[in-house]
Amino acid sequence: MAQIVPPYPKPDKREVEAYYDATANSYDSLYADEQKAKYVEALRLLSGKVEGAVLDAGCGTGLLFQHLTGAKTIVGADLSRRMLEIAKRKGRNRNVHLVRCDVENLPFRDSVFQACFLFTVAQNLPNPFKAFKELSRVSGRQATLVLTLMDEDENRVRDAIKLAGLKLALKSKVRRESIIAGFKA
Repeated sequence: MAQIVPPYPKPDKREVEAYYDATANSYDSLYADEQKAKYVEALRLLSGKVEGAVLDAGCGTGLLFQHLTGAKTIVGADLSRRMLEIAKRKGRNRNVHLVRCDVENLPFRDSVFQACFLFTVAQNLPNPFKAFKELSRVSGRQATLVLTLMDEDENRVRDAIKLAGLKLALKSKVRRESIIAGFKA
C-alpha cells in the first residue's frame, strides 16, 4: 500500500479564524477575481453540472453561491463568523443555509450532499486529509467533489483523490492552485 504524504505544517485554527475575521471586509476586493477563475474552471471540468444539495466547505464570503445556479440547496460552512455575516447577505433570496463549523469535523449526517466544494482551504487546516475524508463522508454516492490544493506535488494530489474517494479525477491549475474535480465512487 502506498504511503500517504504527511500533512502540511499545522496552522493554529484560532489564528486562522482571527485572520479571516479581521480580513472579511476586504476579502472580496482582494480575492474575488482569483476565486472566480477557480470556480469557472472547476465548473468547466464538471461540464457545469451541479445539482441538488451542495456543500461549500470553507465558504468564506459566499463568492461561490452565485455560480451554483443548479443547486436546490446550498450549505455554506466556515469557521469565521465575520465571513459568514458577509455570506449571509449574498445568500439572500436563495435557499442558502450557513453553519459556523470546522471543516475537519463537519456536523452533517453521512451522504447528504450531491456536491461538495473545498476551495482554498486545505492550506489553513492542521489536517487537510481529515477534511477530505469528511467531504467523502457527507457526500452521497456518485456525488460531485471539488477541492483545491496550493502548489502541490503529485503525491499529495494522489492522496487527496484517494482520501476524498474520487473515482474520476479531473485536474487543472489556476495560478498556484491545483483544482481536483471528480465524482465519488
